[in-house]
Amino acid sequence: MLEILKHVDEVWDTPSPEYKSETKVALIDADSLLYYCMIEPTFEECKIKLDSFIIDILDKCETNRYAAIITPYDTFRRKLGVTKPYKGNRKGKTTPPVFHGLKAYAKQEWNFYLVEGLEADDCMGLYKQQEKELGLEFVICSPDKDVLKQVPGKHYNYSKQEWITTSEDDAWHFLWMQTLAGDSVDGIPGIPGIGAAKAAKILENVKKEDFPLRTLQSYMQKIKSEGLSYQSEVKDKIDKFKETLDLVYMLKDSSELSKYDIDLPKLQIQNALDLWEEEIQ
Repeated sequence: MLEILKHVDEVWDTPSPEYKSETKVALIDADSLLYYCMIEPTFEECKIKLDSFIIDILDKCETNRYAAIITPYDTFRRKLGVTKPYKGNRKGKTTPPVFHGLKAYAKQEWNFYLVEGLEADDCMGLYKQQEKELGLEFVICSPDKDVLKQVPGKHYNYSKQEWITTSEDDAWHFLWMQTLAGDSVDGIPGIPGIGAAKAAKILENVKKEDFPLRTLQSYMQKIKSEGLSYQSEVKDKIDKFKETLDLVYMLKDSSELSKYDIDLPKLQIQNALDLWEEEIQ
């Protein structure tokens, strides 16, 4: 963090709590930050870019307080992928050493942390649920479409530096579109031949309360289960429907964690000004 102290005035003109909210907290889905910042020519430049990125996020959210969460390798979704391994499309890809160095730097200097068994994506929705109980306002900061479009609220996309507002209806609609189409980025198969456009067409003119039934009907009609008895075929189609739904669904309520035997720890909220003061001393 010493690097950022050298040019903090250039990045954040007034790093002061005077206009910053004490009740607002930036919930940072930090996985992508590491990938965005590891492409600089030198490791020092990677660190400076990460520092600048975080300060810009806090500035846009008008707060000094944040929680930056990263994803562990082993999460509950890796146990759910039966048709295809979850994120199996990334198998064999090597992570550059600079990524691991930057991750260690982020943990040490910015207190990035992970929650065992959970992706950072899910942590966004789960901690968002706690804001009223804690008397805080959580601002989700992420470039991930799953987070931005499945969790209701006003979120900050730090990749595009833009705000996106997702309503309850928008989030519900996006969930069932994903259940139909799957997610090629994470290697989640939906119904073969169904992409986002066809998924939207299937749900067109369907009442929102009927989205689950209409989606299940599509699995029953379009998924081929060859060589099985009628009873086994029906079960196979329902299993594929449930598998995809479980894989694309972003957790939003801590009560949902019991079936995965996961405990949600207390949110680790940091104050950027406190970190700088410690560094100066």
